[in-house]
Amino acid sequence: MDRAWARRFTDPVAATEWAAQGLADPAQAGYARVVQGFLHWRAGRLDVALQCATDAETELRTAGEEGWLARALSVQAVVLNEAGHAARAMELLREELKIVEALGDTEMHASANNDIGVLISFDDPRRGLTYFERAYDLLARADCAPAIQGIAALNIGEVHMMLGDDALADTYVTRGHDLLLRASAWSFWPFYVTLRVALLRRAGRLHQARDRIREAFALLDAHRDAPTHSESMLQLRGAAARVELDCGAPFTTIEMLRDLEDWHPMRAELRIEFLDLRARAEEAVNDHAAACRTLRVLLDATNARHRYEHETHVKSMEVLHRTEAALRQSREAEQAAQALREHLHAMQVLQGQLERLSSTDELTGLANRRQFDHDRAHLGPDDAVLVIDIDHFKRINDTHGHATGDATLREVAARLCTALRRSDRAYRYGGEEFTVIARGVGGAYLRELAERIRRSVSRSPVPAVAETVTVSVGASMVGRGGGLDALTAADQALYTAKRDGRDCTRLASPSA
Repeated sequence: MDRAWARRFTDPVAATEWAAQGLADPAQAGYARVVQGFLHWRAGRLDVALQCATDAETELRTAGEEGWLARALSVQAVVLNEAGHAARAMELLREELKIVEALGDTEMHASANNDIGVLISFDDPRRGLTYFERAYDLLARADCAPAIQGIAALNIGEVHMMLGDDALADTYVTRGHDLLLRASAWSFWPFYVTLRVALLRRAGRLHQARDRIREAFALLDAHRDAPTHSESMLQLRGAAARVELDCGAPFTTIEMLRDLEDWHPMRAELRIEFLDLRARAEEAVNDHAAACRTLRVLLDATNARHRYEHETHVKSMEVLHRTEAALRQSREAEQAAQALREHLHAMQVLQGQLERLSSTDELTGLANRRQFDHDRAHLGPDDAVLVIDIDHFKRINDTHGHATGDATLREVAARLCTALRRSDRAYRYGGEEFTVIARGVGGAYLRELAERIRRSVSRSPVPAVAETVTVSVGASMVGRGGGLDALTAADQALYTAKRDGRDCTRLASPSA
């Protein structure tokens, strides 16, 4: 089974066959279930993946197989995180980390650190970066498989992009490229290309982004015998379509995504992303009928995904309870307490899902004013508030109609988000006004962020109105006055920006 685990990324077909053979051998069955759990997760079958991994955990704990138990915990953690059990996922990863540290297995130690980094980097990129760097350094010192070190390098690069340090991000993305190339790890190649293209797009070098996409297609085509070739090509095709839309070639984007419904197999989240991209391209060429049809398909796909996630969440709770019952024979008191904690956590997750539904703006998909008011109450002195208002929006509504006004709001919201770090959050405050909360910033970065938001909106004409739309931005650090004072100060700064001619940014102190 070690061979199947080692080939799980690069040759999932062979790994699937070896795992199926291993199930017939009682001595190998627990290992085989771990491999199967991982492969089901990669294919998007979360409920089956969780069942395999939890069944394996029960067997491996009884047998005292620490190395494979750590792998089973890792698979469970990534599945539970996607199913909405983030806290339980973190518990499993920390247990995995303790096991592999005791075993002295460097590659597994690095993998555990990388998994924890993935789990926390979205909400806390600097803390996630610490785990990614630890994984990278462990692998570098031990001269482990270059593919795994390449992924760690790319993860570090992505976090530096989130933090706005594109120069350092470029360094690590280049290292990731070299390591993946040395390992012939083609299944990870789209991740590298996505980061490289994102850096080029942020630098305004769209034609170079196109060149990188073409080179990636040629490279993967030269390795078409790779087992993961078709999945990698699909991911590249989506990246290429996005670049073409950014380059002002929506017809090319539409052509690249025309037969999207027939692409099989494809993970549901990729299909939703590509449908949204195609709808934007169709709207850009004023083919509103086609855009409407695509949006209907997108809505169906999104609803199906939500239903599946809900069912998976329920099934994951059932699987967890069954697992706890099986382990209770050896540690009944501990497992009873754990079952209670998991039940409480499940209730918290369900409550959180309901809160998210009530805190999202239906038109733009951003968080709404209710969520902003909640988040504002928890700001610290090093956080900041920005208020963004679309210039002359009433004229757009009066001239083009409310449907066009709505399309403009959606486009401005999407562009605004491209200027933010992952730790920042955008909200639709009301009408044509948006707000942003930026955490842990200084005055210099706040000015840069405000300007980046303004430029992101006006960088090119908005397709719905075929003209450039501008925004005015007011911003304020929170300081000692708290979130409400910062909002008032940012609003006053916005008023100053409007008074000074619009399409500009102004900063104020919370006391202004």
